[in-house]
Amino acid sequence: MQRLNLLNLDLNLLVALDALVQEESVSRAASRIGMTQPAMSRTLRQLRELFGDELLRRTSDGMKPPPRAVTLAQAIRPNLENIAAAIGQRLSFDPATASRRFVLALPDLAARLALPRVVKQISAQAPGIELAIITTVNHDALHKLETGQAELALGVYDHLPRTLRTSNRRALREVCVADPANPLLQNGVLDLETFLALPHVAVTVADNERTPIDTTLETLGLRRRIAVSTPYFGCVPALICGTRNLAVVVEDLLDVLPEGKSLARFPIPIAIEPVMAKIVWHARSDEDLGHAWLRNLFIAASRDSDQVAGAATQAGVRRVNS
Repeated sequence: MQRLNLLNLDLNLLVALDALVQEESVSRAASRIGMTQPAMSRTLRQLRELFGDELLRRTSDGMKPPPRAVTLAQAIRPNLENIAAAIGQRLSFDPATASRRFVLALPDLAARLALPRVVKQISAQAPGIELAIITTVNHDALHKLETGQAELALGVYDHLPRTLRTSNRRALREVCVADPANPLLQNGVLDLETFLALPHVAVTVADNERTPIDTTLETLGLRRRIAVSTPYFGCVPALICGTRNLAVVVEDLLDVLPEGKSLARFPIPIAIEPVMAKIVWHARSDEDLGHAWLRNLFIAASRDSDQVAGAATQAGVRRVNS
């Protein structure tokens, strides 16, 4: 049998085939999908030529589809329903009944800080929603958004192409952390000289990518001493405990990691702008109501984090000054 050329196949023909097989009548099938009877008769002729089959056969009980037509319709119908559902997701979205998979490009910092709150909301509101998390560095996350391999990204992005949209999630306050037993910090003060003299654990999410603190130091003609570089925010506290290492980290992270709560926190001894975390998506998703619902969950999660961070910051100041 000759293989069909799908590029030349009119999707409306498949819709008509499904209606003809289910209704077993040209007139009822035409009425079902909003066609005139003459137009449906012409469509039936096209379908017969396309599939090389009668598709509807006159019998003593009226028009009946032969077995091959029934088999074709049964194979086509689920795909038509999937297409309708995919298109309908842009036109309407009910989280309580929706069944959908979202792919998110998140560094481990965002996964630890924002994701748990969002997952709790999805569990309560939308049991049919699946989140697939992929770990990416900044430039790779943007590429995946551009190519449709991911639908949402969270991270720190300075320059975005015009095809991408963004919402500032929140400003992330950074602090310096150390083991409380560090002998050079027993007076409770971290000055710039000590900051530069002690070894550091640096979180670099991409090769040769400068961190905000290193960029600021460079503008002042200064440089810190890096002992360990890692792309994983979550392992930083374990690399500090029991050593003389320092690290500059987002303070919120310390409050969600068990080891983080035991570290001594200090203000960074130079002025540095807060890091701005952003939610990023492609313009193609602007009108997608399901996507908008998910974005709003992350925005709401950031507001909750701000309230928690405010209380944690005060507690952190007390720990440093005590």
